[in-house]
Amino acid sequence: MTKAKKYAINGAIGGGILAAIINVIDQNSGSKKDKPFDWKEFFLWLIGGVTIGGGIGLATGAITDHVNSLEEPLDLEYLLHAHLNSIRLDKKDHQYNALRKKSDWLIEVLRNEFKDDLKLTPYRFGSTEQGTALKETFDIDICLSFKPKTFTSITAMMDEVFTFLKTFNGINGIRHIRKQKKSVGLLFHVNGEEMKIDILPYQCSKEYKNDHSGYMCVNKGMFEAPSRAKTDVQLLSNIRLSETQKKILVILKDWKQKAYIPISSHLLQYLILEAYKENEGHIPSGFAEKIIMTMCFIEENLVSIRLHGVENTNNVLTDIPLSKKEDIVLACGNVIDDFEYQPNSILQIIR
Repeated sequence: MTKAKKYAINGAIGGGILAAIINVIDQNSGSKKDKPFDWKEFFLWLIGGVTIGGGIGLATGAITDHVNSLEEPLDLEYLLHAHLNSIRLDKKDHQYNALRKKSDWLIEVLRNEFKDDLKLTPYRFGSTEQGTALKETFDIDICLSFKPKTFTSITAMMDEVFTFLKTFNGINGIRHIRKQKKSVGLLFHVNGEEMKIDILPYQCSKEYKNDHSGYMCVNKGMFEAPSRAKTDVQLLSNIRLSETQKKILVILKDWKQKAYIPISSHLLQYLILEAYKENEGHIPSGFAEKIIMTMCFIEENLVSIRLHGVENTNNVLTDIPLSKKEDIVLACGNVIDDFEYQPNSILQIIR
């Protein structure tokens, strides 16, 4: 829809309502308040308001459309990729490699302490390994998977791992160690910056070599007892995005962070994959158009779609409050509408 048409409609509605309100107030005040309500006068005011408001909106929109028609198309492919390279974590990044060395040390410490009880050697997983981490906000995740029946309970597992790691407070740059919702977080002082490594412990359920499903501890707060949740970090690590899909995820992670969009990066990953499935055979060629295709899928499907995590079919990723879904849909819709009017506007999501 052109701005002239949009503004004319909005102007007509706004002008009509304003004129009607003014007339009602006028007819119910002063010397007119004791007279019968003059419907003819009311409708004349209403029509006048619609005409004036619509005219002003039409003129304003026409000017906007003219200015928009003069805007030169930008090289969106180049500009989006330039931004992508500026926000995406580079494995050569000095801070990343410094923290990676800390994680290597930590993996060795955990392996030596729990070696007889481990199903797998501790390993890194998550966005840093996938290539979808943002360089300004990344941390490193380490999976610590135990053999079945190593601990009497999942809570005991979390407590023992936390108690052991606490003994390293102040060593090798560790400033603070804390229990988190599902993991133990270690804050390191690295080259003058505070950086984090998360340890995710979970106990496998079965002895089978290739079955890595199990349970992790979920801390719910000071006044509520911890619970457990099924997971399989190996399955999570096996989710494969193409290089282009990874780029879309990085762009959307940066956008949702800057625009305070209430959606998790994990859910975004699944939605990107679903968008590609739905559009199989007619995926657009341009990078900007691929981003818009993903946002269109989110706008059209988020409220109704039901997505389950591969690690736990009981984990419904789309089970989030309707108000948050509506915020996400609105944000995507705004980007789509702006892009359809002026493709250059896609650059607003990277600012």
